[in-house]
Amino acid sequence: MSEQGSDQAAERFMEADSDTIIDGAKRLVWLKKDTWQLSGKWMAQRQVKDFAEGLNRKQFAGFSNWRLPTTEEAKSLFDKKLKNSDNMGKEIYLSNLFEPGCGFLCWTSDVRHNIQGVRLSFRKGVTMYDDIFRVSRGSSRLVRDIEKDD
Repeated sequence: MSEQGSDQAAERFMEADSDTIIDGAKRLVWLKKDTWQLSGKWMAQRQVKDFAEGLNRKQFAGFSNWRLPTTEEAKSLFDKKLKNSDNMGKEIYLSNLFEPGCGFLCWTSDVRHNIQGVRLSFRKGVTMYDDIFRVSRGSSRLVRDIEKDD
């Protein structure tokens, strides 16, 4: 059964180029590196949004619609059958197509009460609320929708 799960993951995620991974099941394109790996610094949720806007102005990887994932999109990456490692060498459950050495906590775009953002742990698969201005080990894996052909 675990082989089947690995096969399904292999079919779901495909390397698009040196910077991106296509999620065929969700029709999304993910950056291989998270914001910590791209910038070399931890960020609060608001800073991650600004970072995404900067990538959009530069048309990073040829596109200008990079954004923070929703909580559900980020959760869809977590899979106990998949193994990777975070920036501290600890095991996380994320496809190995993503660059190892990322942050294990991922900011999402979801916010409650205008001050608490949702973060997902790629170590445990749980979500938590945190202050959107808190930098502590803050990073995100940016995503964009696959545009439909006209």
